[in-house]
Amino acid sequence: MITTFFAACVEAWQELRIHKLRVLLSLFGVGVAVCSLTVVVALGEMTSQGMRETFEREGGRAATLQVDLYPGTGAARDLGEVAAEVHGVAEEFGIGHTSLLVDTSLSTGADSQRSVSVRIVEPDYAVIHRQQPALGRWFAEGDGENRSPPIVIDSNLAERSGIDTSALPTTMRLPGAEHITATVIGVVEVPRLSGTESLFMLPSTAQSIDALDLSGTGVGAKLWVPDAEAELLAAQLEARLSKELPGYEVSAYRMDFFAGEEPDILAGLRNGLLGVSALILLLGALGLVNISVVTVRQRIREIGVRRSFGATGGRIFFSIVMESVVATFVAGVVGVVAAVLLLKSPLVTNLIGEIVTDVPPFPVSAALIGIGVSIAVGALAGVIPGAIAARVTIIDAIRQ
Repeated sequence: MITTFFAACVEAWQELRIHKLRVLLSLFGVGVAVCSLTVVVALGEMTSQGMRETFEREGGRAATLQVDLYPGTGAARDLGEVAAEVHGVAEEFGIGHTSLLVDTSLSTGADSQRSVSVRIVEPDYAVIHRQQPALGRWFAEGDGENRSPPIVIDSNLAERSGIDTSALPTTMRLPGAEHITATVIGVVEVPRLSGTESLFMLPSTAQSIDALDLSGTGVGAKLWVPDAEAELLAAQLEARLSKELPGYEVSAYRMDFFAGEEPDILAGLRNGLLGVSALILLLGALGLVNISVVTVRQRIREIGVRRSFGATGGRIFFSIVMESVVATFVAGVVGVVAAVLLLKSPLVTNLIGEIVTDVPPFPVSAALIGIGVSIAVGALAGVIPGAIAARVTIIDAIRQ
């Protein structure tokens, strides 16, 4: 059976070489359609990755728990003590990624009208929220012991402060606390039109800045936990931290965007592009059918000779269908290669890189779909010519 199949493939390839001009003309539309179909599928997967990264930067990876700790009257503790309790409980529950999260601000300027947002975080915040500096680096373990406190700033603050981002790490006076010199180790890219100015610092840095009044301030924490255990861990963390921090109001809940069904806002656009690709593929298949039918009618003498040597109608049908399948398979491979080259071109790669931090490789599934669709189209397009060829008799060949 396998030998017969490969023999049919070789025979089909030889016939395609003989009629290569007609084949090229008929397969042009199929190749273009497969290329566009593959590009649409690949871009859909890459864009979905970009959307997922956007959701993760905003709300955290699946699953991210938010723990809010609000001190009651006389119950406020040092930020370091709260951090130690949170990390201790997280370690007890086997949670590997934990970060404090306190949002505050520093007022600056003569009239104190300008303020810079300050986000107090720990190194694991970058993992939980997929925070990747465009320049420099993120916080690492041991940075809190540096004599010059490290900070990460956004691009708007870097521009406003006149920071030379090409010379990182560099020093700057903290806005609102000009007596403190910090070391800028990284810059996070943000839209210029957003107008926001923000910086990230470690808890040890925040505690050394008098301008940041953290007494009585609520403390937040982010914890990256297994998706299936998120609800159970949230309840356990809330109960345990309430016990470890008496006088604090504790609430723990899941707050990432993947807690419910992930919205597919690109479904309409993707379905529209797939519809256009399917239409192009249909037109290419119709052109292939027409040329195959004409070719079969011109090969009646050849088919009659094969009949005279004992070829059955089923064998004739199978060989004609295989010619169409092999032809569309080659067109599919060419279309997939063209799609890969297009999506790997510098222009497209740079465009995708603007919305996707970790640009995924070309999805293998898109290539398999493109080749699979081309084979299916070839098989369908070969049915009619194959049926016509199977009905040819020796008498028909003699009449030619």
